[in-house]
Amino acid sequence: MTAISNKFVPFMKHTFTTAKKWRPDLNWSAIHEVMSAYGIRLIILTCLSPVLTILPALAFKLAYDASSIIGYLLSILMLIPWLIVPALFIQHITSRSRFGRIASYIYAGILFATFILWILFIEF
Repeated sequence: MTAISNKFVPFMKHTFTTAKKWRPDLNWSAIHEVMSAYGIRLIILTCLSPVLTILPALAFKLAYDASSIIGYLLSILMLIPWLIVPALFIQHITSRSRFGRIASYIYAGILFATFILWILFIEF
């Protein structure tokens, strides 16, 4: 067992330390300026995001009825800003703390869950 762990532990350490290099290094100062300039609008957008995810869900439902791959791609492209902008705003107001990251990931998960629920409950 020791021989196996001596072979795999260095491999795992190398794999997980190189995974950090793949993450993009964001320019947080530029994001901070935008978030500060549009603060009240982003608060309203963050509050309305679960309701407004009906737009990509509607595009997904229309693509599902027509079996259109371009419609699926359009709905995913429409969903990405609804997930990223509120998550970045939550990280901005919490100064990118550990709690802020966790809260933004949870909120993005809630938004994705509402997207799925909108898809299930939209009827034509």
